[in-house]
Amino acid sequence: MEGIAQILHYIQDHHESPELSLETLAARAHYSPFHFHRLFKQEVGESPGQYLQRLRLEKAMKDLIFYPDKAIRSVALDSGFSSPSVFSRAFRKRYSMTPAAYRTAGSQVIRERAEAIDPDVQQFPVTVRRFGAVNLACEMTMLANEAAIMKTFRRLQARHGATEYFGIFIDSPFTTALDKCRYLAGVRVTAAGDHRIGAMTIASIPVLGSYEVLTDYALYVKQRWLRESGYALLYDTPGFEHFTSLDFERPYSAHYRTICIGVRPE
Repeated sequence: MEGIAQILHYIQDHHESPELSLETLAARAHYSPFHFHRLFKQEVGESPGQYLQRLRLEKAMKDLIFYPDKAIRSVALDSGFSSPSVFSRAFRKRYSMTPAAYRTAGSQVIRERAEAIDPDVQQFPVTVRRFGAVNLACEMTMLANEAAIMKTFRRLQARHGATEYFGIFIDSPFTTALDKCRYLAGVRVTAAGDHRIGAMTIASIPVLGSYEVLTDYALYVKQRWLRESGYALLYDTPGFEHFTSLDFERPYSAHYRTICIGVRPE
């Protein structure tokens, strides 16, 4: 349903706002709150409140393990919670541990996973460069559905005549169930689009393979390469992939692309 798809995109762009209510979302979708609630749950499998709460908590989980120097208060407020105490109660209710305990345990799991990765960084090393801002026309799909990703890119290409493609990793499989990990497929447009990737310094690495391979390479950059690089992750900036071309007769995993991760000097 196009209306719900647009609302999901709107929630992604505004989920950090504590003022995002059922009434606000229903008004944007031009439905009554009752009708919108029913349609949303039918389409998404969660009520608007459940969906929004999960996104906020999973965003906080990512911040806790990937930004270890970010204060828990900042994690709470940046994820859309009205206060650290409200965040802590919600976190404990869902995960049966405090945010601080999760940060300790989750970080250890991530470190162990990163140490087990053996990427081909001799042939394809990590490079740092400046990335210019890009306007995108985009649609949301699911990371694990590679066929849907290619269909979405094909649809966007037909609509906009684009030749340059970007995929934004909204969720991490380390903090979100894989079948719920969202992927924003986009094509470069000259005018203002649905989404904008801002100018930033990026660490980039060429990758070929499925989303599992991409996840491992991104984890290598974030957990191992950064230690010796003199850089740290750029706060609240999702990683993305960049394709200079796509062959729609080939599967998603058969395309070389560049994984891009926003970084800042330490």
